[in-house]
Amino acid sequence: MSSIKNFNEIGLDYKQNIKQAKRLYRKNLLHDSLSIISKLRHHGYKDPELLLFMAKVSEKLTLLTSDVEFESIALDAYMEIINYSNSRRYIKKADKLQKLFIKKISPKDEDAIKAQSKAKELKFSETKSPKAWFMLGANFSVRQDPQFVITAYRNAVKLNEKYISALYRLGYIHQYNLNDKKSALNYYLKAIKIQPHEDNIESESTNVKILIETCTEISAIYLSEHKYNKVISAFDHAFKLFVLYSDICTLHGIKKIISNTYSASQKLNNISALKKHVKNNFGYELDALLNELRII
Repeated sequence: MSSIKNFNEIGLDYKQNIKQAKRLYRKNLLHDSLSIISKLRHHGYKDPELLLFMAKVSEKLTLLTSDVEFESIALDAYMEIINYSNSRRYIKKADKLQKLFIKKISPKDEDAIKAQSKAKELKFSETKSPKAWFMLGANFSVRQDPQFVITAYRNAVKLNEKYISALYRLGYIHQYNLNDKKSALNYYLKAIKIQPHEDNIESESTNVKILIETCTEISAIYLSEHKYNKVISAFDHAFKLFVLYSDICTLHGIKKIISNTYSASQKLNNISALKKHVKNNFGYELDALLNELRII
């Protein structure tokens, strides 16, 4: 990889920002630190040193919160180095750290027994709390026992069929852990039929974020299956949410689905039609979005 310039073309000071991110990390302000790192990534910085730091912050957040989102960020950062870095030293380091991280997040037998015991307790108490089932699934390693986690999330959905986060997690596990895209798509499509305010378990802002991520996963599946018009339909759904909730959404949050949609449109040879569609329906210039996100 090429060395990092201190300033990029929009005047973003890399050294100052990374210094601030590390200072926040030392103060244990992990979310703030990760936010700065994400901003640097958004503006095109891909140095392996930055990716390793992103993984480090995300690892700590994973261990503190048991949130699969941070787990995914850490693993994705390691994989980007392993797959795309030109530095053998960084590839070796990332591979080693990734294996150590996977070992950390795999529960010990004692933890697994406790989780199984808690599941039985919830089952026999006939709990009416979908959140309790969701948290049980979220706090148990899907690598250790994906069916256990799936059962927990399914129980959450049985108690509240409009539980967006539970449906998303079910889709995600089927897609990435079980390699079952058909089942994953089924859960994802159920999720996006629900309006953010209809799920009263999580906050509306959380639901918006999850729905956009769900649309992104749908677009990725359809793109891999060469169903390009359906990729654009998924984009429409996500972009409507982005516009409607512009006060809480970020452009970076829809980067992947915009990239997938642009690729689909290229395959359909209708880039001009897509530009017109985005302008007329959402008031955005597609070229400006693509340039801002460094997709082209």
